[in-house]
Amino acid sequence: MKAMTRKIQFNVPARLEEVRAVAETLRAFMSEGVPAEARDAIELGIVEALTNVVRHGYAGMQSGAIELQFEQSADAAILELIDTGIPIPAENLQRDSAAAFDFDPDDVAALPEHGMGLSLIRLSFDAVQYQSAEGINRLTMAKRFGTSSTAAGSQRQEPPLDNKS
Repeated sequence: MKAMTRKIQFNVPARLEEVRAVAETLRAFMSEGVPAEARDAIELGIVEALTNVVRHGYAGMQSGAIELQFEQSADAAILELIDTGIPIPAENLQRDSAAAFDFDPDDVAALPEHGMGLSLIRLSFDAVQYQSAEGINRLTMAKRFGTSSTAAGSQRQEPPLDNKS
């Protein structure tokens, strides 16, 4: 017998006010079968990804659209974010995620204001892949959960954020 999957798809205008609605709907959809810790990580990562698309991908553009496809199985979730905005610059994809969090939290004046988005996305998911071709950007993110992911999570390495163009 084939394992059952659940799917939901969003097609929304690229506006910040849409981010919250998508996140809340996705969180409610995941309430069945996704552990709370995984739901929190997925929500954090997708809010950051959607916000980045709106602010950076469609920066200065009058209109734009974002498509989000979410598929949930018994032990994992896969999200694909598709847009036609400005691609993520290669230098941003190559940055070390750990370096984004290398600051003194007690020095409020030196806290970074930008540059942590992709790092948060990488930390929220077990695998992240980025592709940009023919004007279409695809950010694919996977999160494992369930009994088999607990052991794997303790030895987790930073997933690559590949730029396949």
